Amino acid sequence: MSAPVAEAAAPLWHGVGEVPAGFGPCVVTLGVFDGLHRGHTRLVERALRVGSDRRLPTVVVTFDPHPARVLGLPRDTAQLSTVDRRAELARRLGVDAICVLPFTPEFATLGPAEFVEQVLVGGLRAQAVVVGADFTFGHRAAGTVETLRDLGSRHGFSTHGVDLLHAVGARCSSTAVRECLRLGDVHGATRILGRPHHVEGTLRPAGAGATELVVAPGTAVPASGRYLGRLSGTGPITLRVTGDGRLLLESTGVRRGAGGVEFIDRMEPR
Repeated sequence: MSAPVAEAAAPLWHGVGEVPAGFGPCVVTLGVFDGLHRGHTRLVERALRVGSDRRLPTVVVTFDPHPARVLGLPRDTAQLSTVDRRAELARRLGVDAICVLPFTPEFATLGPAEFVEQVLVGGLRAQAVVVGADFTFGHRAAGTVETLRDLGSRHGFSTHGVDLLHAVGARCSSTAVRECLRLGDVHGATRILGRPHHVEGTLRPAGAGATELVVAPGTAVPASGRYLGRLSGTGPITLRVTGDGRLLLESTGVRRGAGGVEFIDRMEPR
């Protein structure tokens, strides 16, 4: 008997130009989805239910880089997850495809109607769109969920607004995760994310038997201190975040190459 053939991973498209000709109709859920926390998961699961009911594929649409960073808004946009990490988390939930929209200054000038026509209608042929109740889109965030409903009635897709999720009295948001990390509260971050905060980078020797995980500029790391963590593919390790944001893995020996760590708990300083 031959071995079963594994299902192909949901594709990751960089822009609607990579969407295969003839794709759709589909169900789309829109958002930055940085970290893909529990609130985001709720959106994706709602989209999957709509897709199942209509027998349509479900597509997660995300933006990169963070819109607030491109627009120069006074917000913390430290990255909780890379695009590849977001795509992998979305695949685990069962989506059929992920589309990353490159957020550029030119893209930011699209009005709500242009965004809908170019991305949702022309690019993806959306039949249903699922967004958070506070979702805004288009130039100067002029579009709201009601705008999306009005445009949807014109173009033939339904709009589903999903109420925001709260965890232990705090709103599930990427902003709340970043705040927890700034305070070194990795437990709080875990509650909102639904999993320990994960950081990816490149491993290199750092002397005295330690290894540094070199991360991309703008990556969200916890406050300086020592943490119990986990290196991908291994057991528990001790992590140290320095005052200048370097991430050191203590007593792990010499390691090189790509790697990722999870922050499990904060340890008392020595």
